Amino acid sequence: MKNNIQNIEKVLEFCPEIVYAGHPVLRTKASEVGLTQGIVIGNFLIKVLAKYREVTGVGRGLAAPQIGENSAVFVTYVNDVYKIYINPRILKSSKELCLYREGCLSCAPMCADVKRPKNITLEYTDEYGNFNIIEADGVFARLLQHEYDHIEGILNIDIAEQGSIEVMVDNPLEEKLRDVI
Repeated sequence: MKNNIQNIEKVLEFCPEIVYAGHPVLRTKASEVGLTQGIVIGNFLIKVLAKYREVTGVGRGLAAPQIGENSAVFVTYVNDVYKIYINPRILKSSKELCLYREGCLSCAPMCADVKRPKNITLEYTDEYGNFNIIEADGVFARLLQHEYDHIEGILNIDIAEQGSIEVMVDNPLEEKLRDVI
């Protein structure tokens, strides 16, 4: 617990751009952006996420609302690569669901069990101006859904399984997907 408090203090000092639950932009549906604006915001998100990762050792994604920007842009960090998603939209979600204990940079140090589709199809524009449609499953699908929820004005604690919100004490990198029973 003491480690969590020290990490929060470091994040507040080194990542002042991040806004937290209670900030109105986190409850507002984000606006679509043009490519140039999306790239600028995406690159800034990467900079903030990289600082956050340096301070905490964790963090897989960050959405524009989490830095106070009402824009439909988010970034991910997967397999040591940062990626920008501009004006994303989930086209399809599987009926099969899974549970995962999700943390959130804007809800720290809280985490909660969240039930989400195992697979999704997502469309977006990347940082090169290319339009993409991808299918994602597992933890990657969950990450995309979590970040997408931010641009929809939804936090993980809003859709948490009843009674599951608690202070994160375990290493989030050790969390595993669980089947819904």
